[in-house]
Parts: sequence; structure tokens; C-alpha cells
Amino acid sequence: MLGFARRKKMLTQDDVVWAFAHILGRHPRSAAEASVFLEACADFRDLVEKLVATPEFATRRASASEGFVYDDSEGVQRKVLAILRHMEPMQAVDYAKIRIGKECDGGYVMLDDFKGITAAYSIGICDEVSWDLSMAERGIEVFQYDHTIDALPLQNDRFHWSKKGLGPFATAELETLPRLLEVNGHLGRQDMLLKCDIEGCEWEVLAHLPQDCLRHFKQIVLEIHYLERLVDPEFLTQVERAIGVLTADHRVIHVHANNHRPYSIVGGIPIPSVLEITLVRTQDTRLIKSEEVFPTSLDTPCYRGRADFNVGAFRF
Repeated sequence: MLGFARRKKMLTQDDVVWAFAHILGRHPRSAAEASVFLEACADFRDLVEKLVATPEFATRRASASEGFVYDDSEGVQRKVLAILRHMEPMQAVDYAKIRIGKECDGGYVMLDDFKGITAAYSIGICDEVSWDLSMAERGIEVFQYDHTIDALPLQNDRFHWSKKGLGPFATAELETLPRLLEVNGHLGRQDMLLKCDIEGCEWEVLAHLPQDCLRHFKQIVLEIHYLERLVDPEFLTQVERAIGVLTADHRVIHVHANNHRPYSIVGGIPIPSVLEITLVRTQDTRLIKSEEVFPTSLDTPCYRGRADFNVGAFRF
């Protein structure tokens, strides 16, 4: 108790700087700003409570390297809930699920329903082709796109790789999904799969897709990123448009949180930054409300050595 009492009387400028850095994610903008808190606070606990009570703390966005966001705005909550409800999982009546690809990052949970599938699009490769190999082993031709690599890590007779990325508009390095379907002679087909992991660019791509483009794909596995940025009104509007396109003809049947980045609080809702989601085309599959809790026995943490994120039933 004596030590604690002594500590209370020794609030210093360094204490204020430390508290700013760890609570607000910045240093005081001036000596005067630091002095205001130094003079107003009776002790270190009082300093922490005052900083936590500031509007800046309530709405602050951490740097990209930190990854954590805290927001408890009612307006943000209403809009985020509307988005998340579009991603509430359903359960397929007639098919079980299966893991495709390796454990950890690179594998995905899908319906065990590949009859009649002749082509799969794998967009975003890097050095991971375990999903692609599983498709090839099923006799499915795999059309691969990644403009960030110079060669595939492995070759297969059913792989068709192009050094092109996916974008909302065509550029020297990027192609649009409708253009890729046209080039490959796949327009109008409905016997295909789509796997897409393009590190956050998916939102702009989806937001600019024609409403009927995704009908070509019976199942879609997609990694969606930066959900903590839903506190940004412009980004939230883009995601609203993208989710509308994504779920126009498909419903989510599986969710798994990537444990690479931390949870954030967005509109008072705990939400992971990155989600892996699987969707099925509604015209092909009888769906009922899911009673599953995620992760399931088919899931594995994306990063070993860290606990997998528990997202429960993922219902809002």
C-alpha cells in the first residue's frame, strides 16, 4: 500500500506520454496537451480513465500494423449488422462438407458436391496450390491468376496460369472477371467453381461486378479482409454493394476466421479482421438454417501456435 501511495504522487510527463502511446496510439501533440492531463489527473489510474473516456479513444483506428479498431457507434452497428446478416451460415440438406487443400492457411471447407464441375478459377496463388491440386485430381481444369508471381510453385497438366491479377477494371496487370470468362470461353457456363484470395481487393472487384456474373459458379470460396475498416463510411458503402452482389444468387454455408490479425470492436460488435467464407448457389442446393458452431472439426487455425478464433453460430 505504501508503494502504491507513493506511485500515485509521482505522475510524470513520461507517464502521460506512455499512456497516450498505449491508449490513443500516439504521442501528445504538444507539451501543452500533455500538461493538461498531467495537471488534471490525480494519479495514473485517473489519467487512464480520462484517456479512455475521450471521443478519440472511442473512435480511434489503430495503424495497419496493429490491426485493432474500437468503435461503439450505434449508427455503425446498424449498418454492420445488416452486412453480417447477409453472411449468416445456412446448412445444405443433401451434401456433407469436406476440407479441400492442406491444413492451416490454404485449405477451405466446401460442400462435397463436385459432380459435373469441369472448371475452377483460382485467383490469388502466391506459393499455395493445395486447393488447386485437389481440384486437378478430380479432373477439373484450374484457371489460375496472380500477377504478383513469376511462376507457379508446382506444375500440373490441368493448371492454366496467367500472370494477371483480378481487378474492377482492366489494366496492364489486371483483368476483370467477366473478361476472364469471355477469354476462356466460359460465358454462360454454370458448372464452375471460384476460389479467390486477393488480399483486400475483393471488395472493389465485387462492387463493380455485373449482378449476374457470379451465377457461373456453383460454389465460391472467398477470403474477405479488413472488416475492421467498416468504421469508414466510404469503405462500408463499398462493402454493402459488394455483399449485395455476392449474395444475390448464393448463400454462405461455412465461415472460418483467419487468426493472423486480431479481433476488433466495430459498432460494438466483436469481429475478426479476416474471414474465409464458402457460398453455394441457391438454385442448386436445398438450404436450412444452420445449427453449427464455428470453427468445426474440419477447420484448422490458419496460423499454427495460435488459438483458432471461435465465432460461434455467426448469427446477428
